[in-house]
Amino acid sequence: MDVKKFIDLHVHIGPEVLPRRFIVSSLIKKQEGKVRGIALKNHFYPTMPLIKGGKKSELILIGSVTLNNYLGGLNADAIYASAQLSERPIIVWFPTINAENFLRRSTYEIPLEWVGKGFKSRLSKEVKGIRIIDNQGKLTKEAKKVLAAIKENNCILATGHVSWQEAQVLVREASKEGIKKIIVTHPIYQLIDMPVNVQKELAEYEGVFMEQNYAMYTIDNIAIGKIADQIKKIGAEKCILTSDMGQVKNPTPSEALEAFTELLKQQGISEKELRIMGEENPRKLLA
Repeated sequence: MDVKKFIDLHVHIGPEVLPRRFIVSSLIKKQEGKVRGIALKNHFYPTMPLIKGGKKSELILIGSVTLNNYLGGLNADAIYASAQLSERPIIVWFPTINAENFLRRSTYEIPLEWVGKGFKSRLSKEVKGIRIIDNQGKLTKEAKKVLAAIKENNCILATGHVSWQEAQVLVREASKEGIKKIIVTHPIYQLIDMPVNVQKELAEYEGVFMEQNYAMYTIDNIAIGKIADQIKKIGAEKCILTSDMGQVKNPTPSEALEAFTELLKQQGISEKELRIMGEENPRKLLA
C-alpha cells in the first residue's frame, strides 16, 4: 500500500546510547518522498536540537522529549525548552525505560531483544523507577506540572511505558485539564497489556488515540491478528498506525508501514481505515 501521505509518530533516532540505524541526515535521505512526516524519539535526549541543526527538508520532522531519568524524570522545564524550538506540536512521552512499571517487569533497563547480544545494559533493579501516581491513586505533583506544561505549550501527550492503571488515571486527568492531543502508547505491549474495555473507555475522550505499531509484531511477537482485532474493537477513527522503527537491523519506517498495512489488509482492515489511522488521525494530533 502507498504510504507516502502517512505521518509516522514513533521512530527512534540516533545518536543514542542504544545503537540506531539513522541520524537525522541519513533518515531524511532514505525517507524523503516515502512518507509525509516522522516523529523522532530518543529515550535519553530531546530531539528538537537534532532537527534544528539539520538541513531543511520536505519531510516533516516532529520533535519530542521522553521523561526518563536522563532528562530529569518528570521535568516540565524540559518540555518548555523543547517546545520553544518547534513551530508545530512536539510529543511528550511519559517515562519509557525508566517507568517503574517497565523496570519492575523487565530484567534489564534496555531489553536485550531491542539491541541483541553484546550490548551492556544496567539491571532494572539498579535503576530508580518513575511512578506517576501516588498511594491514593492520584497523579503526583510532578506529573500534574508536566500536564500543565503540555497544555501551555500545545504538546501531544504520549503515555510511554507506565502501567495501564497509571495511563488510565493520566488520560482521565489530562482530558479533564483540557488536553485534547493524547496517544496511548502501544497499549497491546506485553509490559503494559491494557484491557480492551479500558482502551474503549479512554478512546471516548476527545483527541485520544490508541497506537498500533509494527514493532509489536516484528520485535515483540504479538500476532497480527490480535493487533487487527484491537483496531476493530476500538475503531480506526480512534487509532493511529506507527512503525516504532529505527533499530539497526530493521526496515525503514516507510518499508515497515508498507508491510504493516498489507498485513492488516489481510486481516480485514480496509484501505480507508488504514488511511484514517496513518494519515488523518496523525494530522489531527499535529494541528
